[in-house]
Amino acid sequence: MTDVRKNYELAFHINPNLEESRIVTIANELKEKLTAMDAVISFAREPERTRLSYEIAHNAQVYFGYIQFNTENTEGLATVQEYIHLNNDILRSIILRLPSDAEKSQAILRQQKAKDRIEKKARAALPKSAPSPIQNATLDKELEDIIEKL
Repeated sequence: MTDVRKNYELAFHINPNLEESRIVTIANELKEKLTAMDAVISFAREPERTRLSYEIAHNAQVYFGYIQFNTENTEGLATVQEYIHLNNDILRSIILRLPSDAEKSQAILRQQKAKDRIEKKARAALPKSAPSPIQNATLDKELEDIIEKL
């Protein structure tokens, strides 16, 4: 069986009215829940106080943090979401699936191929030959001759 680990990001807002120690504890509990479901944490941003564009539960500021991880156990995400919903100190959260490195490289390759096709079509649409300066000079001479005859 192949190792199919998917990349995820858990972003969360924590109530700003809590003590610093409680905020750190909540972030650590989230990390523990993830590692308990055999997730490998690749990056974690510790919660920092952030001003919001709009209020959440009458709070203009919250502590925002996120954790990037990868896992095979997608069923374990339900237990993490259940923990988040039961914890009243976490105001908002979202778990996003991130593209893998292979998917990112495929997307870049597709974009490059599309760009090459567009450039090729643009080159094909250009006129084959532009009028040469010699032809312009002869046209000017003929035009002067016509004007003199008038």
